[in-house]
Amino acid sequence: MSDHRARSLAAAVGLRTSLLISTLALTAHALFLYGQLVGREDDCPGFNNTGCDASVADKSDSMMEIDLSASLGYHAHGLLAAAAGALEASACGTDCPFGDETLPPGAPPACATLECDACTIVAGVAAEQRCAGKLEVPVAHMSYLYAVTQLWGQDLSPACQTGTEPECTHIYPGRPAAATLVVFSFIWPHLKLLLLQLFFYLPLRPAARRNGNYWLAFFGKWTLADVLVMTCLLGLLNINAHSSIGDVWSSVRAQQPQLCNALCDALAPPPASPGFDNAAAVLDAAGNGANCTRLCAGVAELLSATLLSPEELPDSSLVVALRLRGLTCMYAFCLAVVLSLSTSVLADSIDDHERHVSAGQQSPPAGPCAGSLAPAGRADAAQHCQEQRQQGQQGQQGQQGQ
Repeated sequence: MSDHRARSLAAAVGLRTSLLISTLALTAHALFLYGQLVGREDDCPGFNNTGCDASVADKSDSMMEIDLSASLGYHAHGLLAAAAGALEASACGTDCPFGDETLPPGAPPACATLECDACTIVAGVAAEQRCAGKLEVPVAHMSYLYAVTQLWGQDLSPACQTGTEPECTHIYPGRPAAATLVVFSFIWPHLKLLLLQLFFYLPLRPAARRNGNYWLAFFGKWTLADVLVMTCLLGLLNINAHSSIGDVWSSVRAQQPQLCNALCDALAPPPASPGFDNAAAVLDAAGNGANCTRLCAGVAELLSATLLSPEELPDSSLVVALRLRGLTCMYAFCLAVVLSLSTSVLADSIDDHERHVSAGQQSPPAGPCAGSLAPAGRADAAQHCQEQRQQGQQGQQGQQGQ
């Protein structure tokens, strides 16, 4: 027979175990709050913001960051090496840069990303170059609240940033997702920990506490969905594209007629403008009357035969990567989820143990078997009790017959 009286589980297990449960729950609360609230001041791009400052790449107090990196390596000869050297000398102050070591004061920061480990200079002109450069740019720096506000406030039209543009539709498709995120990832983790502590400290009947812990464990496992989503994002949003300058130029050449037509259409004069008021008219008049499209195709042919020919650019590599990087708030949130689930399992195990201990301490039922024990090696105590009861009844009948 089990005890149905209301009792406090904390009072039954003592001060040391109660302090352990409270410490684990409060630590999970703190980690959840850190992951949910920290990093708001470094969010970008945000509404009506053109981009992220490079300094946010050094700040790790946020949920996640999306980085775009590009690396370029090439081994150039002849005309291409001479053109690259002249461009480097004009922009960076040296025709063979090697990071910060060879740059003059005041050189653009982009020059520090270029390193040339082999340069051949003939009569002041670069005849050969082997260089590489890498550029990393933060695309987005996001906190938890950033994701919620962006989902809630972003208009259906991407062109609507401040809410006053003509393109704004005032339709917000992300609001249901934002509300779901707030309820299940912001409110529920703290509510679950609060209920867990109430079930542990308040005097409740064992059945009520057991049912409460069951439902907390059932719904508490859904917080793992946040961890799984973050893990999937880290794994999936890690895109790398490998190519070469030659391959890129071959792709451009394959689309050259369409690109030339688009370029000439963009440079075409408006109907009301005079015929020779813009660059398109100059292009149309150049090259013995060749039109813009034919001149564009001729430039492409010239580049293929000179600067971008296999002889001028025998070896090159181009790598572009888009990567999602988890920051401290993401790891704090994931740790809080694991700690919250572990605390729930621990409290449930303690409750089960106490219920079994309480049931084992109950007195045996009154009756013919009270105070008796099953004999050694007898597995069925109930059968033994029944036999004793029958023997008692037979004894009473014998006494009545006498």
